[in-house]
Amino acid sequence: MNIALRFVDLCLFKAGPADMPNSQGLLKISLLIYLTLGIAINLLDSDLNTSLFVSLAEVLLMIIATGLLLKFRGCSARYTQTLTALAGTGSCIAIVGFPIIWWFYQIEAEKQATSFAMLLMVGLMFWSLMVMAHIFRQSLDIKAGAAAMLTFAYTILTLLVTGLVMSGVA
Repeated sequence: MNIALRFVDLCLFKAGPADMPNSQGLLKISLLIYLTLGIAINLLDSDLNTSLFVSLAEVLLMIIATGLLLKFRGCSARYTQTLTALAGTGSCIAIVGFPIIWWFYQIEAEKQATSFAMLLMVGLMFWSLMVMAHIFRQSLDIKAGAAAMLTFAYTILTLLVTGLVMSGVA
């Protein structure tokens, strides 16, 4: 329970990735939960194979990008804590977001763009980006603006990769 509260504190900007234990076991559990929740959310809009491959691609991209960013900044010792923080906070936000996303898909397509569910999803996405920027800022020892730009670039890259996987190109 203490670990779950640390993830919540990270999502509320009360903690940083350095507050995560440097534990390979916790990292593996966090990644597995993140992958499982990703599959569940993707199943709302895709078949099982697509959901599995998109979620796997997203997890692999997170693992590789985090490693490369930390290595580039000379902070490789923070890898386990940073990746655990990203997967754990992503899981927390996915748990909060799952009912909102499910509700969004229950709305008729013509009304989705103007629905309250869409407003909640935009808020959820903004919150997720801010949490990721917070983690990058502290892990990489960079300024908030640089962390925001890095988060934006990472998000675009993730959307491109998952789009390629969904289209069957990758």
